[in-house]
Amino acid sequence: MQGFDPPTQRPFQGLVASRIETYGGGYRASAQGTAGNLFARGGPVLDPSRRRLQGYAPFAKGCGPARGLSPLRWRELEPEKRHGGHFGAGPPYSPKLKEVTKAHELEVRLHTFSMFGMPRLPPEDRRHWEIGEASDSGEAIEKSWKELVPGHKDMSRELCHQQEALWELLTTELIYVRKLKIMTDLLASGLLNLQRVGLLTEVSAETLFGNVPSLIRAHRSFWEEVLGPSLEEMRASGQPLDPVSLQNGFLMFSQRFQPYVLYCLRVKQTMAYAREQQDNNPLFHTFVQWCEKHKRSGRQMLGDLLIKPHQRITKYPLLLQAVLKRSPEARAQEALNAMIAAVESFLRHINKQVRQGEEQESLVAAAERIGPYEVLEPSSEEVEKNLRPFSTLDLTSPVLGVAPEHTRQLLLEGPVRVKEGREGKLDVYLFLFSDVLLVTKRQRRADKAKVIRPPLMLEKLVCQPLRDPSSFLLIHLTEFQCVSSALTVHCPSPADRARWLEKTQQAQGTRPAAWPEESVRRQQKRVYRRALGRRRE
Repeated sequence: MQGFDPPTQRPFQGLVASRIETYGGGYRASAQGTAGNLFARGGPVLDPSRRRLQGYAPFAKGCGPARGLSPLRWRELEPEKRHGGHFGAGPPYSPKLKEVTKAHELEVRLHTFSMFGMPRLPPEDRRHWEIGEASDSGEAIEKSWKELVPGHKDMSRELCHQQEALWELLTTELIYVRKLKIMTDLLASGLLNLQRVGLLTEVSAETLFGNVPSLIRAHRSFWEEVLGPSLEEMRASGQPLDPVSLQNGFLMFSQRFQPYVLYCLRVKQTMAYAREQQDNNPLFHTFVQWCEKHKRSGRQMLGDLLIKPHQRITKYPLLLQAVLKRSPEARAQEALNAMIAAVESFLRHINKQVRQGEEQESLVAAAERIGPYEVLEPSSEEVEKNLRPFSTLDLTSPVLGVAPEHTRQLLLEGPVRVKEGREGKLDVYLFLFSDVLLVTKRQRRADKAKVIRPPLMLEKLVCQPLRDPSSFLLIHLTEFQCVSSALTVHCPSPADRARWLEKTQQAQGTRPAAWPEESVRRQQKRVYRRALGRRRE
């Protein structure tokens, strides 16, 4: 059994050496030497094939001369234990041994964080993740507004209720910022420190907490420039807080809190990523449990913290409306109505961005299910070569004739049988989008369906029910309002036919303003009646 070098050879030992090295002390362990020198920056490095950790009892009472710190000892494993005696039969570098080693090392690191606190991040990470503590002293607030207003006993009941509502706006702002800092100062900082020593490197801190520092900086600026000065004026004058003093700050709400657009766009994926990591990564689950039990977390769960920004940004109108309800003065009401309008306008912008993002994701998912574009059968290899550049269908391209914010949407899909001319019925799979109908055929050995007919643009499409309660006719027109092609569609049931006709009519009837004002549907009906009249003649 080998122990540490004598005190005459090394000034520091065990976790003390690890602590000094990690937190910027002057001593650095050599990378060469005996077992006593097997310390890299940040603590002991475990070689799972030769050594294991034993006798670790930090800060236990009666542990010997070092009192409170038992030395870490390494010893050579017996040959039979090197080859699976301890962890079952297997090679010395078995995955099970590596997993146990990493779990133990994680426990040691987390215990070190609990004892000594979280180390500072390196400068390259510090610039993004650390938000300085200099202004924290300015983010202190009294327990009640009554401590700042000596004459509160002479105030009307309505004015007291107004001050209570304004005080809730101030206090909840500070509480929220402190909860945001749990994500950066505890969760993100702990994860990045563990990754510096090779633990949890598969977890992305950017995916989990990417622009949370931007949110904190936005709220810091909001406090220092809007809420804080109003509070200081209240402290200096001893007068109630005037809601009009907040107007200019809230009218710039969308500019101040622009980082929320990105956060709300990603929060769904962030929550899914966090759940996946906790379910499938035991080490990350252990780390999150340690963070949730940490005194700084206030027993906040990771999922609760990740959803806090969305909850906070949508709460501002409610807080301002509570103040408005208790403000009888016309001047205050006018200012508060303008503030509420500015906040709600920004929330509508966020909702629009989120909706467009979800629609784009749905479109990409639908486009991935549609594969080859094979509407023609080339007569020769030369013809096929010339057709190839024009045989690709990009459903994610912008919809023609409308504003860019209008995204193509999948409205309905399903199997039907179609008949063209006098040919036999063909089993196909239809995709109805907001501007186009695709006729595809499922491939047996692939998850994707291939397009077998040219896309049928809805603005040139006429749908007519047939005598058969399960069938309808699809007529595609040219620019001259003449028939280009026609398909008889046989649905599995009358209910399916009704659904296809209804969804198609809805898509044709809800055109964006950028499209022609006259209803395309009415044009198509007139063309159909005219053609029907000529046929009868």
